[in-house]
Amino acid sequence: MLSRIVRWLLVPVSAAAVVALAIAGSRWAVSLADRHCPIDRMVGGACVEPWHTGVVEAAIYVAIAAGALGLALLPAMVAPNLKRTVAVAGCLLAVGAVLTLYLSTSWRVLLLPLLLAAAGSGLGVWWIWSRRTTE
Repeated sequence: MLSRIVRWLLVPVSAAAVVALAIAGSRWAVSLADRHCPIDRMVGGACVEPWHTGVVEAAIYVAIAAGALGLALLPAMVAPNLKRTVAVAGCLLAVGAVLTLYLSTSWRVLLLPLLLAAAGSGLGVWWIWSRRTTE
């Protein structure tokens, strides 16, 4: 009984850990790209190399997809039961956060992150639902 309570308490902790890891990973990738920028190509603390923007965008997109996948997977794997429900809740959380940002700003540039969040979390939900579990 105690282990079930602990596992349920770890569900939101695991979701927060996924978000923290996604943010930390993308920040690490951006700082790595910044370190590889020649000092004479830095203007106002920002790199103006043509490849830099693509690397930063790729880091953001990978973090969004991995974070959305993790929000659907990790809490569902930690939960002692109702795994499918937890996976769907993680999916709704991931997609809902990006969708709210997209709808509140109406920036078309946020459409790709929205699609990546939907694809990543959808993959996580699919994986949890495809597992044969009685829990």
